[in-house]
Amino acid sequence: MANISNSTMIGELTKALFSVVGRRTSLKTADATIGTLIRTLEGRFRFLKSIEIPEHNPTDEKFDVRVSNDVNNIPRDLIGKAIESMIRVVYSDLDEKAGLYFITELKEYAGKDLTESIIHSGVDLDQIQIEQHITYRRLKRKKDIEKAAKSGKLNKNKPDNLIGYTWDNVSGWKHDPNSKYCTLYDKQGKVLDRLNLDRIIQNYVEKLSGYIEVDPEKLEKETRIYEKDYNLLKLMLERDMDAETAMHMLGISREDLNEMIRKLSEMELLQYADYDTLELTDIGVSYLTKKEGQKGKK
Repeated sequence: MANISNSTMIGELTKALFSVVGRRTSLKTADATIGTLIRTLEGRFRFLKSIEIPEHNPTDEKFDVRVSNDVNNIPRDLIGKAIESMIRVVYSDLDEKAGLYFITELKEYAGKDLTESIIHSGVDLDQIQIEQHITYRRLKRKKDIEKAAKSGKLNKNKPDNLIGYTWDNVSGWKHDPNSKYCTLYDKQGKVLDRLNLDRIIQNYVEKLSGYIEVDPEKLEKETRIYEKDYNLLKLMLERDMDAETAMHMLGISREDLNEMIRKLSEMELLQYADYDTLELTDIGVSYLTKKEGQKGKK
């Protein structure tokens, strides 16, 4: 494996992301996406402030990136976390335009040496790709839910569950002691899903230790839904996104987001589709549909 420095890895990855976004949208959109990406993450990873993009024509295919050599002093595992966040934020921003082969295309633009360096920095690209395939299928099902809600047929023609399989489809699972992931297989031996055990355990403890049984109708009367709570629900109906994107779009901190999720979950407007993915409940979809309908009558 080639010995690629931190600064080179971040710089070349940024260029590869620009190329993927540019091909799937436009060069101008790619330029804006990369700028937003850096601003979104530099609060969490301060060393990303060392990324410099020289002035250029937004419609020019030539995209240059400069990264300070100071980044080479940052631990490689922290570089890996930043790179994983960069990939996830860009994919989420692209929404359905990302398609099924975002990671495959990113690898092609990055090249073999850079891809291997990214993997060795702790980024599981295969896991991200599996998650994104599931997200893509979930997005299509979410559109079915939205269409059914608007037509008033939500309960008459309810689509399949959002993860795309049930326990009956699972024939077995395997866990490598050296990995934090558990792989589920269907009856044909194909991979159904890969679950992050760290997140499963975290969500298990958080949910059970902080769980409060409530009457959703009573809670809705007693608890006011503020504008940003409503905007979060609306965003979740319109698109799939990760926590970083939600924080950026709503202008809130991670603590604020966690509190909003806790509150809306207690009101049964949100629920976990799997161990680290939130979705709107039927109550949440109906609530949004009713509120939007009321706005339209004003």
